[in-house]
Amino acid sequence: MNKKRRNLILLLAVTALLGGMLWWVMRSGSGDGAEDPEAHEHIHTASDSDHAYDTGTLFSESADDLKQVVFRNEYGQYTAYLDKEKGEIACKELAGLPVNNAFLEYVWYGVTDMTYSDIVTTTDAEGYSAKAFGLDKPSLTVTATFAGGKKYTFTAGSKVPGHDSDEVYYTLLKGDKHVYACPIDIPFFMGDSYFLNDDIFYEYDEGIESSDIQIGDITLSGNAFDGKFVMKVNREANLSSPDYGYDYVVTSPIHWPVKRSASSELVYDLTYLMADDVVQRNPTKKQLASYGLDRPSLTVSFRRNGKSCVLYASKYDKETLYVMLKGGKIVYLLKPASLSILHELSPENLYSLSELSVQTEAVSGVTVTAAQGTTRIDVTRSKNEKSMAESDVIYTYTVEANGETIKYTVYTNFIKQLNGSVIQRWNVEDFTAQGEPDVTVKIAWFDNYGRKADTVKFYRCNDREYAAVWGDKPVNTVSATWLNRLLQSAAQL
Repeated sequence: MNKKRRNLILLLAVTALLGGMLWWVMRSGSGDGAEDPEAHEHIHTASDSDHAYDTGTLFSESADDLKQVVFRNEYGQYTAYLDKEKGEIACKELAGLPVNNAFLEYVWYGVTDMTYSDIVTTTDAEGYSAKAFGLDKPSLTVTATFAGGKKYTFTAGSKVPGHDSDEVYYTLLKGDKHVYACPIDIPFFMGDSYFLNDDIFYEYDEGIESSDIQIGDITLSGNAFDGKFVMKVNREANLSSPDYGYDYVVTSPIHWPVKRSASSELVYDLTYLMADDVVQRNPTKKQLASYGLDRPSLTVSFRRNGKSCVLYASKYDKETLYVMLKGGKIVYLLKPASLSILHELSPENLYSLSELSVQTEAVSGVTVTAAQGTTRIDVTRSKNEKSMAESDVIYTYTVEANGETIKYTVYTNFIKQLNGSVIQRWNVEDFTAQGEPDVTVKIAWFDNYGRKADTVKFYRCNDREYAAVWGDKPVNTVSATWLNRLLQSAAQL
């Protein structure tokens, strides 16, 4: 079931329960305030003539004395009990699985607040038929055991027509001949999707606020990847580095920065991932195969709060994605609305598509050489006297193009044009550089950034693209349109 609908149902159920209790208190307090001693005896003494719009509780026991509740519905059986060791409510059938504690508590305490809004008939009435009320095949059976061995079992049949609420059911209490009209909350009729926690990483995050969750290095593998795609947290502090400013850098199969938006979306998915539904617990090999998890299409291995975590995902198909944790026992369903990028991960979606990523303040000069000529840009800087500390130095920059001073804003616009390259084809392995490059861009760095210069050479492939050769980096292609605009921009400085 959709998690938003599930939360809404729980909210409505709580609201209905509180509303019902308030109504009961108000009804019980009406009149002269004197309590009718027979008012609480109608469960066992009401006759056919006095059951019109009668109200009350199915049984009256304290929640403090409750020891066990067994729920049976179309989804199976769930035995809730008080685990004294852990001091919490547990479920026998879901032992070893991450249960939804809030839901368990809700249905546990809800059993002791079972009320009825009417007595419909009795089982010994003339013409009575269990089938007519859906009680021959109950949709719900609940057995509550209290201290001292007291036990109550009630069954719910079909819905009672003509009520403002759709959640009123014909109900029988074992040992009682009356057929009641009972408001019963939807959660009592639900299964694993409610009893189990839809927070996939619940066990990794216990006691940790969502804002404090840390995602570390990430390794991806599967159908979309040729081998392992290793993403490392980027701690590069050198402004002259092509990696500077990126959150993650790919270190295998090649070294290249990860697109900022892509790494942000992936980290968000891995941090806040919540399932839309629980579809299978303790799956068999055959069941795993039916969900495409016997041979996952994607494996995501990553560090979560310092712990190793592995998530398996099926092939994304028909707007559904099934996932399961390594060592886990639950198959979860995810839908596109719950995801940013996890369902469409590929190298192409992750690699930064910018051939160049130049930090303006690290550049001491740029030289652009082409058939049309050479443009040389020289940048000098001087410390601002207002700088208070070496770690917080403010510089004043002076820029010259071919010996002529130009405005700093004109220069920064040129750097933006330089950074505006978009990779057309990724990692062109069969390219071989022949002869002199058509265009050469040399970038010089200020002394405190560790490297003197980097050179990118561009070779014409066809009318639409150029191959970019940059040291030991992969050969990619960029558009001829971008390179021509760069040359025009350099010539106009």
